[in-house]
Amino acid sequence: MSSNHVVLGATGVVGRETVNALTAAGLPVTGVSRSTADLRDSAAVAEVLDGASVAYLTVGLPYALKTWQADWPRVVRATIDGCLAGGTHLVYFDNVYAYGASEGPMTESTPVGPSSRKGELRASLLTMLDEARDRGLEVTVGRSADFYGPGAGTSVFNSFAIDRIRAGKKPTWLFDAHLPHSMTYTPDIGRALAVLGTEIDARGGVWHLPTAPALTGAEYLELAGAQKYAVMSATTMRIGALFNGAAREALEMAYQNTAPYIFDSSAFEREFGVGPTPYAEGIAATLVHGSSAPTPR
Repeated sequence: MSSNHVVLGATGVVGRETVNALTAAGLPVTGVSRSTADLRDSAAVAEVLDGASVAYLTVGLPYALKTWQADWPRVVRATIDGCLAGGTHLVYFDNVYAYGASEGPMTESTPVGPSSRKGELRASLLTMLDEARDRGLEVTVGRSADFYGPGAGTSVFNSFAIDRIRAGKKPTWLFDAHLPHSMTYTPDIGRALAVLGTEIDARGGVWHLPTAPALTGAEYLELAGAQKYAVMSATTMRIGALFNGAAREALEMAYQNTAPYIFDSSAFEREFGVGPTPYAEGIAATLVHGSSAPTPR
């Protein structure tokens, strides 16, 4: 029988931070990785959730549309089945892709209107969760903006800025360094997901996780100590997409970097009294580790 809190995808950066937050709160927690259980299999998920009161789905899949289309529906379906089998409350970690290109700040009431194939996939997962509510699933959604933080190897800011600065190289920002762009600090994500799994008033809702007011790319890079930086143009990205799979995958999300990208988490902050880490503090901590996973706390 598992402990009361089970983190699915515990070896990824968000999973690690969620385990850290639950442990720091003195709660019994078990971390499950994709190497220890096939999270696409309903029976396997039901087994690891046996006896769990709360499950946290923090899995990160390789950033490739075909992989997402093949595996995400299976992971979410298996998680739904496992939670329903044991009456487990699901805390589902989400991104903002399903919103698409929205005007103004993104809030919990921003309509779903995906502008990309990845966004369409993420929207379909939300539909699966909504349909499962009708079958008795208790699910709470925690959503973040683009994230950064210690050990966040899949973060664009970590990869293009922090890691390059640590290597003594010029950092890069995508498309326009003078637009505001929200970023969520990964330790804040973990702490907030733990709140969603333990606060009764959070249950069943959709929440934007604590995120500091947006700065511009240039301001983030200045906080990181960069004297100079490069800006990758859309043309360069399109040329790179001809030869590089990662660039092709990123290109359809370019709309997030060619207009203001502002994420409003004020509802969560007001309701639970939990605010975000200031960018200066978060970036300083991230510079210590870069994208390498910190020693477990």
